[in-house]
Amino acid sequence: MGKFLRLVNGRLKQQDEVASTPVTIYDQSITVGAGGISSGTSVSLPSSQTYTSQELEVYLNGQRVDSVLDYNYVGSAPRTQISFTFDLIQNDVVRFRIDRAP
Repeated sequence: MGKFLRLVNGRLKQQDEVASTPVTIYDQSITVGAGGISSGTSVSLPSSQTYTSQELEVYLNGQRVDSVLDYNYVGSAPRTQISFTFDLIQNDVVRFRIDRAP
């Protein structure tokens, strides 16, 4: 297996080559309600899903966001929440996705 560079949201990221296509095992979204969500507030993944930091993908209004820059992990693995580094407004859509190798 090798490594390759991939352009993600305008930034080059190093990725590991995988032998087969990953399988999506989790793909859920939440819509932010009235009042929004303040920066640093914990946001739980729908359906009590747990994750490890390497497998979780987070999207805000269709755009993938990056850990540390845009959000932080909450607690220790297996985790159930994240917190954003900025405020979310009403009707923002947060999508959580996890892929795993078959």
